[in-house]
Amino acid sequence: MNPKQLACVILMICIGMITYFGQIMHNKVNTMKESAKKATEDARTAEDGRQVSEILVTKTKAETEDLRRFLKAWIPYADRVQTEQEVESAFELSLRDRGITLVRSRKSEVKPRREDKFMPKVVQTSIVVEDDYAKVMNWFGDIEKRLPLARVTTCTLSGGSTVRQLKLDVTIEAPIVDLSATPVVDKAKK
Repeated sequence: MNPKQLACVILMICIGMITYFGQIMHNKVNTMKESAKKATEDARTAEDGRQVSEILVTKTKAETEDLRRFLKAWIPYADRVQTEQEVESAFELSLRDRGITLVRSRKSEVKPRREDKFMPKVVQTSIVVEDDYAKVMNWFGDIEKRLPLARVTTCTLSGGSTVRQLKLDVTIEAPIVDLSATPVVDKAKK
């Protein structure tokens, strides 16, 4: 083989290698372009999803503003009574502060509520008080101030042993609220 033919073969090998590596690079560039195009589409889809979620959050905040404001106003009252002993002490302090000495009967029991994680327990107190009309009614109002979340389930007013006295037979349920619990929302109600 003469030098011209050898140079031609070497040149052909170089051109073949350049073509081969050029084709490999071209395929890599195409793969990268497709990957970039797919990533751009994924980013656009994710941005659309984020905007939809942001709209839903804003809508939910607007719809629940009154409820959140209501809950925020009642949180200090719910924090005030977190145990059965605090409910009992509220009754004791109220009776002592109002000077009511004639308590005919008093019974408290704790009722667990497994289905409600937000209010896991309710302390039900039944009490029969007999004293001066003003003292009894002021005591009843004081209980409402001390336990604002409580509800009266039964209440019977009758005359006491004297004309000035009043007998109050009342059952009060005071919930123990767990503010950290997430209430379960019934899907059927929506």
